[in-house]
Amino acid sequence: KLHSDPLTMRFVGPGRPETREECDHRLASYLNEQRTRGWTKWRVQTPKGPMIGRAGFGAYGPNRELGYTLRPDSWGHGLATELALALVRWHTENPDPNGPPDLWAYAAVENIASRRILEKVGFDFIDDRDHHGTSCAFYVLAQGRRLG
Repeated sequence: KLHSDPLTMRFVGPGRPETREECDHRLASYLNEQRTRGWTKWRVQTPKGPMIGRAGFGAYGPNRELGYTLRPDSWGHGLATELALALVRWHTENPDPNGPPDLWAYAAVENIASRRILEKVGFDFIDDRDHHGTSCAFYVLAQGRRLG
């Protein structure tokens, strides 16, 4: 459901709803990442409630990349900020022994809400770059950076 919603997917991946096959492939890759690396993008749900999104880490070159996607009915309640803070803490407490210590993130240039969240939790803007055909703002949280 999450990845087939046009509003949710506006700034994610190809910027359009994904097919069932694409969703199946995405899930299989997340499960493989969890088995092989010990981290991936994980299910987000309310206590005893339905799945409302996913959040966690992908790979950006040799670095970890923070990412989250939430259903539109979960927007505007501070959940993305709470998730981003928790993920930054997890990254700091669980360094990747095979990768650099910095944490990267990016958001579509037009996705002002996500860009504000990244800045609020301590990421520094680096530059705008093309990422798979989308103009994205890239951010980094350098090792040793303190939150808040």
